[in-house]
Amino acid sequence: MSYITSIRKNTFLFLLTIGIINTVLALIVFLYIQNKQNELLYYSKLDVAKTEFKETNRKINTEINHYKLVLNTIKENKDLIRFLNGEKNIIKYLNEDFADFVKANENIFQLRLINKEGNEIVRIDKEGGITKTIKNLQNKAKRYYFKKTMNLPKGKFYISNFDLNVEHGKIEVPFKPTIRISTPIYKNNSFEGIIIINFLAHDLITSIKDKESFDVYFMDNKNNFLLHPDENKSWSTQRGTNYKVKYEIPNILELIQNKNTKAIDKKLLYYVNSIDITDNKFYIIYSIKEKLYDAYMEEASRNIILFFVVIFLFSIPFVFIGAYFQSIRMEILDRLINNIPFPICLKDKNGVFLLVNESLIKLYGCTSKKQLIGKKSYEFTHRSLPYTSKEKDNDVLKKQKIKFVDIITLKNNKKLYYDTRIIKISFLGLFNKTYILGIAIDITAMKTLNEQLQKKVDEELEKRLEAERILAQKAKLAEMGNMIDNIIHQWKQPLSIIKVTSQALEMNLEMKNLSEEQREYYIKTIIENVDFMSDTANDFRSFLSPDKIKSEFTIKDCTSKILKILFLRFRKQKVEVINNIEEDIRIYGYKSELCQVLLNILNNALDQFNENNNTQDNTITISTYKKEGSIIIEIEDTAGGIKEEYINKIFEDRFTTKNNEGTGIGLTISKRIIQESFNGTIKVENKNRGACFIVKLPQEDNTLEN
Repeated sequence: MSYITSIRKNTFLFLLTIGIINTVLALIVFLYIQNKQNELLYYSKLDVAKTEFKETNRKINTEINHYKLVLNTIKENKDLIRFLNGEKNIIKYLNEDFADFVKANENIFQLRLINKEGNEIVRIDKEGGITKTIKNLQNKAKRYYFKKTMNLPKGKFYISNFDLNVEHGKIEVPFKPTIRISTPIYKNNSFEGIIIINFLAHDLITSIKDKESFDVYFMDNKNNFLLHPDENKSWSTQRGTNYKVKYEIPNILELIQNKNTKAIDKKLLYYVNSIDITDNKFYIIYSIKEKLYDAYMEEASRNIILFFVVIFLFSIPFVFIGAYFQSIRMEILDRLINNIPFPICLKDKNGVFLLVNESLIKLYGCTSKKQLIGKKSYEFTHRSLPYTSKEKDNDVLKKQKIKFVDIITLKNNKKLYYDTRIIKISFLGLFNKTYILGIAIDITAMKTLNEQLQKKVDEELEKRLEAERILAQKAKLAEMGNMIDNIIHQWKQPLSIIKVTSQALEMNLEMKNLSEEQREYYIKTIIENVDFMSDTANDFRSFLSPDKIKSEFTIKDCTSKILKILFLRFRKQKVEVINNIEEDIRIYGYKSELCQVLLNILNNALDQFNENNNTQDNTITISTYKKEGSIIIEIEDTAGGIKEEYINKIFEDRFTTKNNEGTGIGLTISKRIIQESFNGTIKVENKNRGACFIVKLPQEDNTLEN
């Protein structure tokens, strides 16, 4: 039956639904208020906890300071001073003095004098109230408390962790919670040994643990329990049980960081304070006693439940009124959905249509809602229509929402495209219902327009790429023209020399007036000039090499070839090249492309010198260096610089300052090479009396070492 087939039949369902929603909201409010009660209890005890922490710190410090005073008193003992001055027969009196100190202090159960080699000199133990002088003395040089105390300056004290006393490698039973306090002994700034007290911390711990509102826990620096209300969990590090605090208080780290969070597995609140006076920091943790917590929360819960009952009874009349208005809204919703031009449906989790609009009815080729409502959408799978895929419904039940494009082919082979969205809707309450809402938007016109637009874009992109390839080739040809002109000028002189030498050789042969020395000279001259021409041709061929293969090369090797090609232009225009190139800077990349960039910059500089017609102090400085992870190439000239209105346009496509003599693509291609082939940057700025081109190549991208 349709979800909105009969408004009257759905009124009771709506009434029940509103009641359930009201109940759920009331429960949420109940839980929220209960949580606030937790926080209220927490903050009401926070100041109490802070006061108790201060009192605990005071007690511990008072106890520790008492034993520090005892140690200072012992250090001033006359018999000890006589012993340190070399009177070895004084040991008997030292034993008596140390025994008196132990008897006078109820909680001291061991007092020892240990010399600088770690040997016990005096050891007094107390057990069951009886004081004993121990004759079987031991070496304690390897014990942690001796090592730490011997490194202290004069007048300082070492305080150990809370620990259990160990005798002969075993923990004493019954347990003796122990703190060791020791101080070094110096004679004339020379370390002579230590005095160490072991005192029973049982009374101190009892006074700390005895709290009216809190259960008390101690946690050591290994996050194990030192003390726990359950004795079986105490001293877990010493006893080897390693019972971690996080097992009971999962958020202990947050508590240590003062985030004031509650434990997630118990209805208890915790407060944490750190103690820093012992060898390693340890923590005291207070938790509100469970009986106190339960009594407080029980009273709060009674008040909350009473409030909830009153509100619920008061809301019943409004539920009936709401049910009536909701029935009207459902009718309005049905009419509204019918007027939406996109196919919309509501299905249950089994794929059964509950609600459809007129657009969906027409798309499915039906004449009324009765033909769809109550039927499974999967029965229409053979027609390739929206909302008929069981796989997609299963997917949305897992992912909450999905979107995709449905393609429908009509009988005339025309294709329709729908941007389909499917959403999972869960109704939480007594019914625990899950629905699938579907909306399909016809994007056929947009899809067709996008395809036409994409085709046009692809065509225009191909045209632009072809134009750029032609421009790049023109730039290469322009550079070739400049280089061929330079090569012709370089070949003129050796060709003239070869011609003159050949004529002289021929004439001397005819006159039979050719000595062996002259013959060798003529031949050597011809060979040298031919080799020069051959080297020039090789440089030209290397520059024109089309291979796009990366190789390792030095910048100096690249500039040397270019300078040889431009040699005659430099000489003709009286331009001096200052070479500041570091020979060991190596680059891994496309050598011919970098050569093309440098050649273009140098040709532009020479053209500028030629335009200025200045023959005085014409210099080009080529510098290379490494800086902040980059390889820098600077080419600076004294040709007058670039006009300010041109300097930001110099790398733009087809921009030139040479009127009809330039193509305007040389620097554009150079910038593209640096950016795309070397992942670098190129810029120009005016310096001193000319322009300075700065090429920056990331070392990480352009060396084999990286």
